[in-house]
Amino acid sequence: MNKFALFLGLGLLSMQPSHAQDSAWKLTGDIGAGVNAAPTPARAQGRQREAIPYLNFDAGPIFARIDTFGLKLLPVGAGSAELVTRVLSDGYTPSDAAGGGQHRRDSLPLGLGTLQVTSVGAFMVNLYHDLGKSHGQLADLMYAAELDTGPMALYPQAGLEYRSSAYVRYYEGTAGYQPGAASSPFAALFAEVHIGGPWYLNGNLRRSWLGKPVQDSPLVRRARVDSGLVALSYRFN
Repeated sequence: MNKFALFLGLGLLSMQPSHAQDSAWKLTGDIGAGVNAAPTPARAQGRQREAIPYLNFDAGPIFARIDTFGLKLLPVGAGSAELVTRVLSDGYTPSDAAGGGQHRRDSLPLGLGTLQVTSVGAFMVNLYHDLGKSHGQLADLMYAAELDTGPMALYPQAGLEYRSSAYVRYYEGTAGYQPGAASSPFAALFAEVHIGGPWYLNGNLRRSWLGKPVQDSPLVRRARVDSGLVALSYRFN
């Protein structure tokens, strides 16, 4: 988790009203640890696997959804309007000489969004502005269904990630290549296995089909990116 997410989390905790009941801030959900493999679209120096905390919980208006963190602002429809940030770990140093060895820093997205949980599945829309070096805009759209098979629950997902030209140019651009905005569809499958008591094994596999402006970058030269996550967590009820 980057420093921005940590500072935002501390800020949200400090916003607890003095009259709130302890029960309203009860933590429910999963906390654990895992390994994440999430390569950047561009060819990068160094390893792109790391140990991470696994956080997927609600605590009053505060929530964590693996890589998305935020504060529920007010009820809207079948969910709420939310202040959101996301840990993308998109910073890297190009391994290709075309990138000039210039390090790209992690983005610092902050914005508004909503998660609507309905009888036919969950719908998520998040809109961000990058407070980091790119100063670009990001949009995440996702649909997720639930297939409960007893000790295992499966959550197939599909969606789209939009990145503005400023964002794409910072991360995939070079002196001779200045791309425009890109939209990258993705599909994923999240699995949750109850292994006994409050313990759960969690896994996620995801494939993203890169938008053409990203594919065409001399730093990228590929059409898709695969990522995965495995984690062990303890469930609080």
